[in-house]
Formats: sequence, C-alpha cells, structure tokens
Amino acid sequence: MSQRTMREVAVFFDRKSLELGEIEIILRAYIECPACEAPILLRVGVSRDRQPVVVACPDCHSAIRGSIVPSEERLLPRFDLPGVRSFDHQAPGKEWRTVNTYGDLPSSSKNEYSSFLSASRVFGERFPVYLRCVSLVRSFAEKVDPLEHAYGFYLQERWDLLDSIMVRNFEEDWPIEGSWPSDPSDLDRHTYLHRILSLLAVAIDPLGYQPRAKRELWSRAFEKQKEFSELSFRIISDPAFSAVNRRVSDQFFRLLRDASEWIPTLAISHLRANGGRIPEDWRVPLGRIDSLRDAYRQNFEVSCQMLPLVIRIQNMSEGRDDAVIRNPAIPDGWAPRSLRPQDLVNNVHQFMKSNAATKEAYLSRYSHLRYFWNAAFSRDVRNSIAHAEFDYMMHDGLVEYKGTNVPYYVFIEALIKQISLLILWLDLCKFCKIYGSRWDPVGSKFLGLQ
Repeated sequence: MSQRTMREVAVFFDRKSLELGEIEIILRAYIECPACEAPILLRVGVSRDRQPVVVACPDCHSAIRGSIVPSEERLLPRFDLPGVRSFDHQAPGKEWRTVNTYGDLPSSSKNEYSSFLSASRVFGERFPVYLRCVSLVRSFAEKVDPLEHAYGFYLQERWDLLDSIMVRNFEEDWPIEGSWPSDPSDLDRHTYLHRILSLLAVAIDPLGYQPRAKRELWSRAFEKQKEFSELSFRIISDPAFSAVNRRVSDQFFRLLRDASEWIPTLAISHLRANGGRIPEDWRVPLGRIDSLRDAYRQNFEVSCQMLPLVIRIQNMSEGRDDAVIRNPAIPDGWAPRSLRPQDLVNNVHQFMKSNAATKEAYLSRYSHLRYFWNAAFSRDVRNSIAHAEFDYMMHDGLVEYKGTNVPYYVFIEALIKQISLLILWLDLCKFCKIYGSRWDPVGSKFLGLQ
C-alpha cells in the first residue's frame, strides 16, 4: 500500500439517480489531516466544475482547504488539495472519520446521508422547486461579468454600449421572456436590467421582505406623482446620488460574485418560508468569514446612505418640503417615540449626521421596510464586527458575539437578506431616474410616463 503527498487525489464517484430525476455526484478521497494526521474520508457533493472546499478536521478542528476543479483526463471534475496527504484507497488499520460537504446544500453533522439525500428528505415534494431557485441563482452568478458591465454602462448612460452588451449576452430569453428590444426606448433601458434582478430577489427572498417594502415605498410616489417627479429631478441632478447608486451596485455585484459563499444557506431560508423545521445537525459549507464580515459592514454603510432618499420621499408624501422632517414649533411633527428629545432631528442634513440608531428610528413610518431592515441588520452583530469581537468557531458551525452563540448559517441568512435589500435600493434609484427624467423644469410640470 503506497502513501504519498499529492495535489491530485484518488477520486471515486458515486452516482445516485433520484426520483426527482437529478443525478448526484460525490467525490471521495481518503486523506490525512495536515495538522494532526487524523485519517479522514472526505465526501464532497459536486454542484459545478469549480467549487471551493473548506472543512474542519473532526479531531483537531483545523481547516482543510482545497477545491474541485475540471479534469483534463476525465469527464468529471477532480479534487485539488494542496499539501494534503492522500491514499489510493481505504488503508486498513485506520479509524476513518467521515466528513461530508456539498457545494450548494447544507450537510448533516451526523453523516448518515449525503447532503443531497438529506435535503430531499427534509424538503419533501417542494425540493424540485427549491432546486430550480438554486439553478436560477447559479445562472446569475455565471452571468455576473456581463451583468456588471451592463449596469456600469447604464450608470454612465452609455446607451450604445448598453444596447450592444445586452444583445450579445441576454438575447435568449435569459432569465425573462423577451429579448432585448432592437430599438429600445428610454423606459426599456431603465427597466430591463432591473426586471432581471427582480427575479433574483424572488429566488433569494422566499419570505417576501423585498416586495412588501417596495410596495410601501412606491405607494408614496404613486399618490403624488407630480411632486415625486419634481423631487426625483432634483435628486438625480445631484452628483451625490450617482455616487451612492454606484456604491450600492458595486456592493451588490461583489456579493453576487461570491455567490458560492451563501448559496448553501438558501436552503435554510426556503425551509423557513415553507414552515419547515431546520434540522439541528445541519451545517452549511464553511466560508471566508473575513470577507463576509467586511461585506456585512459595507452593506450596512451603503444602506444608510440610501436612507436620506427614503426620508425625503416620506416628507414629500406628507406635504412638507422634502428636506424638512420636523418643525420644532409643531408638537405633533415627525418625532419617533423611541428617541429622546435631544436625539430628534429637524431636517435631512441633521439626519445624515445622526448615528445609526437615530437613522433606524426614522423608519417608523415604513413598517414593512423597518421589518426588512431589522431582519437584515443586527446592531449587536454590527458592533461586534466593528470591535473585532465577532468570532467564528469552524468545527461547531457557530459564530459568537456579545456572549451569544448562533449557527453560522444565521449570519449568512442575514447577508442574503442584505443582498435583497441592495436590489431594492438599485430599484429605487431606477424609479427616481424614470420619474426625474419626466419632469419639465422649464414648465414646472410632470410629463407623464407615456
């Protein structure tokens, strides 16, 4: 029996044809932990040709990292585990510990079933619906480059380049019916990309936080279209608006590019939406906690930069100057009860300089948006990340902050909600651009949307 250190380990394939008509491919490798030399049977469910692999040794809890990569000699992909000692087959005389992981699904710490079989048992008849959502999200991740390029041209209003890239990349009914128009109107250019992103929002937001918050925001504009058109014209004429729109889009595409980090947790979100119980032994594949912590903090910051726009829309809808939140001389002005008198603000300029708690309090007149915001952001998590007090215990699948332990997937669930919130902000910017472009500043009138 030979033993060697190698980059390409022996691979064994198991195929299980399931009732759902899906094929599960499992790559197996007999390896030693590079830290404690514990013998491990590593089983990885393959969901794509290139797939990161990060697992914790069941004995010493050290991280074992590698990837699944395409094979030049085989039709199926192979392991690439640098610096990991492997065996051609199960060596006798060793007590092998099995570690399961899957690219797009949680795995069971009990290792009784593969991740695919475990998820299919938990979801039951709704499993095919969930798999279609995952397939859609994966297709977005694969299209991230042309999507990002197209959105960049949209922000720059380089319509010829936008038209060209849309025809080249989105002319086969992906992912919505109807290809890019041969002679697109201004409205087509504003709406088509955002219609595509709305489908992604549906796939990642099964509880419907985003559409409820969107209806709530849009209703303010629909009630006073003329006033909203004038407000939007002033908003989009300010260079600061374009800068914030760009920051939101940059953050969104950064997270879409890292979709492999959060796709497995979609199973948790969809199971909650279906009223299902989350199995206690479920674990999601380990991610790059450093970059995800940074993303959480950045998502919050760019979202806070969008809130002045939300406040101005509310001011407009209540008949005030859009910059005026509260006239101190009027006792019944906009003053959230949760704030102390010294924390109240009178105008948007003061609001922008206020702390995060004050900004959040002024979402009190947007019940659905406030509910969405609270589901996406935790003040304790945010402060723990800022003060380097947010700890990730890999083997146990837990994160610890402020004396609280929660499953790692709870943290990733919040990130997924933040992605949906970023899509809402992009849609709101688009909404302002459409209405702002229909305001006639000379005649001071709304030209309508037709």
